[in-house]
Amino acid sequence: MSETVSSAKELAVSILGLIIAIILAVFALGIANWGIDLFGISGDMAKAAALIAVAIIIGPTIAAFATKKYF
Repeated sequence: MSETVSSAKELAVSILGLIIAIILAVFALGIANWGIDLFGISGDMAKAAALIAVAIIIGPTIAAFATKKYF
């Protein structure tokens, strides 16, 4: 029974960490969009490159939270 409770707690912490990571990812993409406007980055390719750069950083962070494998 103790092992089941421990597994349930571990699952709950993982889900909570994933939810927090997704919220932070959305916040970071919002800041990236604001930065694009602030610095006057124009053109679809430049905007896409900026958002992809942010996503490249956010992706591994979410994966680390979800799998609990920190670098």
